Amino acid sequence: TGVGPIQNKKQFDRVVELIEDAKDNGYKFLLGGNVDPSGTGYFVPLTIIDNPPEDARIVAEEQFGPVMPLMKFSTEEEVIARANASEYGLAGAVWTGNPDKGVEIAEQLETGTVWVNEYLHLSPFAPFGGHKQSGFGAEYGKEGLKEFTYSQVITVKKDKIPA
Repeated sequence: TGVGPIQNKKQFDRVVELIEDAKDNGYKFLLGGNVDPSGTGYFVPLTIIDNPPEDARIVAEEQFGPVMPLMKFSTEEEVIARANASEYGLAGAVWTGNPDKGVEIAEQLETGTVWVNEYLHLSPFAPFGGHKQSGFGAEYGKEGLKEFTYSQVITVKKDKIPA
């Protein structure tokens, strides 16, 4: 699948907990959802949950795992408002048959990064950082390098000082 393991046990347990919560609430799984706890490594299969409610934990919380709540919407305005209502804003993706429209929508999303018709494409030349409760600052790009610097302003009046 091209998807590696979750980075650590604590995060693995969190993703598994969110999947179990979705099961306990009776949400429909279109793909995945069965994690083998006896397996080697912290692997979670790609999982798609069909249209869970807006207040579902899998929708409302950042999970950093290969679990996707597939949400239905009626209008662009509705989906943009719903996305921006989240307290998080690290990254998002817009999938569309019209890439120009995708960019138009992406520009309205309150996230640090938005991909159109792709996901997790990161460049060392472009900053990557979150908005809202998803952090502050940036990695990569000039903005990321500036995170490791301190600025200093010095002003000097060149006129002679009166004696």
